[in-house]
Amino acid sequence: MSRFPLRSAALLAGLAGIVCGVAGPAAATEPVPATTPAAPVVVASPPIKPAPPVKAAPPIKAAPPIKLAAKRAIAVVVVRTGGLRGGQSVFTQVGSVNRQQAAVLRLAGSPAFQALRPKYVPATPGADRYTYRIEAGYRDHSKKRVLVVDGAPGTPQVVLDVIRLMTNMDTPDLADLSGLPVRFPPGFPFN
Repeated sequence: MSRFPLRSAALLAGLAGIVCGVAGPAAATEPVPATTPAAPVVVASPPIKPAPPVKAAPPIKAAPPIKLAAKRAIAVVVVRTGGLRGGQSVFTQVGSVNRQQAAVLRLAGSPAFQALRPKYVPATPGADRYTYRIEAGYRDHSKKRVLVVDGAPGTPQVVLDVIRLMTNMDTPDLADLSGLPVRFPPGFPFN
């Protein structure tokens, strides 16, 4: 028996494990030389510069309130109910032929009127108060409706002005109708 067959068998088995992908006993390895611990190496790094100061972000401003664009009012109706005698009165205006009517349409088309809430009603109901239902119609076919009860706290001046102008409208002077472009035939509308 030879002394090398075991060694060669082990070597062959190790190689077979490497070739076949199966881990086997380690074949011949060289001894690892012993090393002595070395002194720590200190590498000088450049000094750390402080970060540049961060500029503060400008303060966030509140968004400006949304401004409503003026609309072109073409008609205003005020319906007044209640009061001492009760009953109902309707005040209607379509278009304008004088300054007072033009002022009503201008107020009804203003951004202040557009910003009105739907109701201005006092917390405690009172007797003999007028209730005003105001409706303005605009050229873009939209409408604005507001309900106001006399004496409601916080009622904006713009709606009070519309009510005052509409309920105290001057009667138009119909004495001279010759300036009208339309001529009706005699007996109209009963012919």
